[in-house]
Amino acid sequence: MLHRRSLPLCLSGAALIIFITLLVGIVTDANWIHTVDQQVIAFVTHFHAATLKPLLLIITELGNPSILVVLTMLLAAALLLCRYRTAAVFTASVGAIMGVLNVSIKYLIQRPRPFIADPQIRALVKASGFSFPSGHSSGTMMFYGTIILLAWSLFKHTTSKWLITILAVLMIGLTGYSRIFVRVHYPTDVFAGFSLGFALLMLSWWFFSPYLSRQHQRKQKADR
Repeated sequence: MLHRRSLPLCLSGAALIIFITLLVGIVTDANWIHTVDQQVIAFVTHFHAATLKPLLLIITELGNPSILVVLTMLLAAALLLCRYRTAAVFTASVGAIMGVLNVSIKYLIQRPRPFIADPQIRALVKASGFSFPSGHSSGTMMFYGTIILLAWSLFKHTTSKWLITILAVLMIGLTGYSRIFVRVHYPTDVFAGFSLGFALLMLSWWFFSPYLSRQHQRKQKADR
């Protein structure tokens, strides 16, 4: 039976394998990468997502890395004010590492965005830089994933935990969907962003969770 302490590490490894598989597929220009992209784009195109266009444009803007940086700093500051110092360090460090890692991989792989590779594609929002992996996807996975983990660690009421989890998962999923809808990313960029963000999140959680648990217990005793 898998030990609870080992679970985040195993999940991180599984997500990393997915990311590396996508990375190798992109670098080698594998046929299955094009097949996955075409099939997912066809699904998005025929899903009548145009009715959701106003919402998706808002969601994709909220997933902008610069906005996520501000939100991450605010979350870390709020945790510090509430005397959750380890949680604040966890939040800030995961966000910083994810930002550097994502940009580094983008410039290493240099995959053109869909509208650059095919001038007939009209993007619905402005986007610059390279395409792989999606910074919006990895960033939202990191930020909202952090909120989920902290909610289950620090909150008492199960209803609140599940409500936060559902809303956070919706934001993650809709952000990835929006990046495909506005035609600035391939689906495999989004999948790679999700898997990379999840791998880093779980690895960081594996490292920080024992310290977070001890600090939370000390704070509960101090508040009594």
